[in-house]
Amino acid sequence: MSINRTIRGQNRGIRGRGGAQRGPVGQRDPTAGPARSTSGPPAKLQQVSQGGKADDLHEQALDKMRREVGIRCERPIRPGFGTYGKPVTLVANFFAVKITKPVIYTYRVKVEPARNARDVQRRLLLLLGQTNDQTWQSVKSSVAFDGRETLVSAKELPQPVQITVRFFEEGQTPGPNLPEYTVSLELLRRWEISKLEKYLNCDVNDDNYDISPLITAYNIVLQQHASSTAIRVGNSRYFGFPGYKANELSTGVTGLEAFRGFFLSARPVFGELTVNVGVCMAPFYKPITRLDSAYDEFVDHSKGATLQRFAQNVKVTTKYLGYTKRRTLLRITSSSAEKTTFIKDGHQISVAQHFENVHGICLERPDLPVADLGTERRPIYVPLELCMIESQPFRGLLDDRETTAMLNYACQPPAANFEEIVNRGLPSLALTEPKASLLDEFGISISKTMTDVPGRELPPPKSLQYRSGPLPIQPAKGSWNLTNVKFHIGASVAKWAVLVIFDGHTTTSAENVTKVWTGFREGCQKSGMTFADQSPAIANTSQLPRQSQDRSRVEDIKKIKQIIQKLVMDKPTFILVLLPFRDTKLYPGIKRICDVELGMHSVTIVLNKVLKNKGPQQYYANVALKLNQKLGGINHTLDVESTRWLTTKSTMLVGMDVTHPGPASKAGTPSIAAVIATIDKSFAQCPASLRCQRSKQEMIDDLTEMMLERLRAYKKKSGSLPDRVIVYRDGVSEGQFDTVLERGSEKDKILDAFKAIHKETKGLAEYRPHLSIIICGKRHHARFKPKDDKDQTRNGNTRPGTVVDRRITAVFDFDFYLQAHDGIKGQARPTHYTVIYDESGLSANDIQQGTHTASYLYARATKAVSLVPLAYYADLACERARCYLDGFFSSEQSPAPGSSNWKGEGRGKGKGRAMAVDEREAAKQRVYDAALQAWGDGVHPNLKETMFYI
Repeated sequence: MSINRTIRGQNRGIRGRGGAQRGPVGQRDPTAGPARSTSGPPAKLQQVSQGGKADDLHEQALDKMRREVGIRCERPIRPGFGTYGKPVTLVANFFAVKITKPVIYTYRVKVEPARNARDVQRRLLLLLGQTNDQTWQSVKSSVAFDGRETLVSAKELPQPVQITVRFFEEGQTPGPNLPEYTVSLELLRRWEISKLEKYLNCDVNDDNYDISPLITAYNIVLQQHASSTAIRVGNSRYFGFPGYKANELSTGVTGLEAFRGFFLSARPVFGELTVNVGVCMAPFYKPITRLDSAYDEFVDHSKGATLQRFAQNVKVTTKYLGYTKRRTLLRITSSSAEKTTFIKDGHQISVAQHFENVHGICLERPDLPVADLGTERRPIYVPLELCMIESQPFRGLLDDRETTAMLNYACQPPAANFEEIVNRGLPSLALTEPKASLLDEFGISISKTMTDVPGRELPPPKSLQYRSGPLPIQPAKGSWNLTNVKFHIGASVAKWAVLVIFDGHTTTSAENVTKVWTGFREGCQKSGMTFADQSPAIANTSQLPRQSQDRSRVEDIKKIKQIIQKLVMDKPTFILVLLPFRDTKLYPGIKRICDVELGMHSVTIVLNKVLKNKGPQQYYANVALKLNQKLGGINHTLDVESTRWLTTKSTMLVGMDVTHPGPASKAGTPSIAAVIATIDKSFAQCPASLRCQRSKQEMIDDLTEMMLERLRAYKKKSGSLPDRVIVYRDGVSEGQFDTVLERGSEKDKILDAFKAIHKETKGLAEYRPHLSIIICGKRHHARFKPKDDKDQTRNGNTRPGTVVDRRITAVFDFDFYLQAHDGIKGQARPTHYTVIYDESGLSANDIQQGTHTASYLYARATKAVSLVPLAYYADLACERARCYLDGFFSSEQSPAPGSSNWKGEGRGKGKGRAMAVDEREAAKQRVYDAALQAWGDGVHPNLKETMFYI
């Protein structure tokens, strides 16, 4: 999800926060008790009073609004600010914006004829500057354009505005036969900035004032210089500024490189508008002057895999027509230019012959494949030697080495990032000197100083509960170790099995195999698990061919399944799989076999990691953490005081997330939703429900049934249903907050689950638990640094437990930033939590301290994690589910066939285009149906009520 979408969404969501409730208000149960929870986090926490004059004014304004509006469950007004923890002053990468011009105007840009309008719109606005139209010449220095359909002006334009523009490509000679377009500018709204100021100051009289279009307009203005001089990725990230060198991610002509750039976006906070500026990184293609020179390299390197990855949405530049033309590469054909043919004027002709006849170009390499720069119905074949690739964003998936290199380049300490933002970011974006003249036209000036923010360092849990006794945590580091302690509840293993995978690279000796499985068993036993006094059943594959010889590994996976089926006949508790190295096809194949087809727990160990490790005990201990939870054990729990906010009423914690197909997925591949929930008051065991749904749909379709499954599991384990349900929802942008709450959407589906469980529970007079929904956001650019060096960690980060709910948070919404983890490398990124629905009356202290202490419950590590574990588990479950449909999510589709019955290089028109759309949708439906068939019933019944995904 893009950051700009997040910004737009925040502002759409905060419409009406200042007064009367929009839509139905959730009614609190009369027996629910006080409006605000009195069951706070651990006792004896330090409480502080923070903030200066602005914070006091914000608190007073919110208090007044709460009195005016009353208590509401949907989009609750912030109930107050947190007070627990040690106060600390931070610096945030937000800059104050001052606006002196009282009015701005937004216009809708319309291009006629509409056909191909999207392809030419941005260049048309550039060509407007070369026209003699007096109206445009008088205002062009005071307008900003988003490249799509919105234009913002500091001056009012006369209506109607219609300007005729003759279109020509870059480098093309203007002539009388070039196409003409009419550009119309229609006034959308006249904006008075005084209303924005009232909103930012919590003026409750402006209860229905929607500021989102205005914030979008200012974003267009603020980003105008960057969008016209740099390379835009998404809506708010910009790269390619002077003085920045690329860092190589992978070698060779067809390798990738990383560029450093900047993010910027306007954010409304109490009392002022700010601009959030952050450092960011993105992978780019290396420039390639001729694709034919690169062809042999990427074929030799990867036996066709790089070709597939290379063809994902890359823009190809051609100049054989006498001017520059950029088109998206659809694919690279399997046949050569001399054998790829199409019908022209009733005759079949090869691509090589066509270019010689029509363009006078005799190809140097007619034996090479051609690039298809057209569409499914209208291919446009161009020889590789006439294609070039300019520097542009890479939108595919990085491999392991590229990912590691990317992280190494991106990780800078906070001080270095903040210095780069001020000294290079603001000038590069033309927000400060040298300042873009456009900002002066709009009366905009931006502070060169980052915003000081009051924060607090929340304490960790008092202790963690293990079987050998509580282990105190070191508060400043957010981590602990398992020396001399055992799991709170250790799982028991009666039988187990070992599967050794051999491939064409290496052979692991029997001695090393024994060394690994005995070391692993000892590690599990030291951690508190019990194993029967017998050796495991051991099996191994024959030498499998290298992945380069069998890219999909289909045959290898079939052989592995046959071996696992034999091992399962003896009914082991789990199977330990020894992989020679990390394999992107064998691992998902094995997980599908075990999780879906056979219902057998499995854990994997990568041999080239553990055998090279001189002290593998820590590695084994980490795998033991996963295995114990899979088998129903409990690694650790929190002390009683730390969970009191959850146990005053029986509470079920829920995590929800959705994973979507990516650039390498087959079109039509379904999205997969995960719902995770606790089953008792230990909050440690969290089984999952998984479902496929329509491709790239974020809202969960089958949520009612998934919640029913979780409620049934809770009732089965605890003996009763929970009095309260707290949902941590991951993956929802700020623009979708209201969507979660819409009639018939996720909130209502959860409420329907409450009704359904009531109907199927005998003897239950009424069941309606209190529901709270909290959104977890990680894709934001808010970063913090302690103002005083004495408050920072060794690498300059804020300490674990740092929370911020003032100055840079929402004007009305109940939100906060929490960094629960220790930022070991680079700059720590907090999670942005927003309470969008609350029937429980959670206070700021409840949810902030409670979420922080819950972050120590993550079962796969001995440290606090950056995202509350229930949401983290939902993400893990989604990732595991992708393994079950790996052939759809990680597709290597075959290239285009070498011939076509379509005439020439033209584009489809009218009915033909509609037919092409219908065919694409039909193809997507076939993929979707095939994926559902492959999914079947999902996870095997043997594993459904376990943490199989961890």
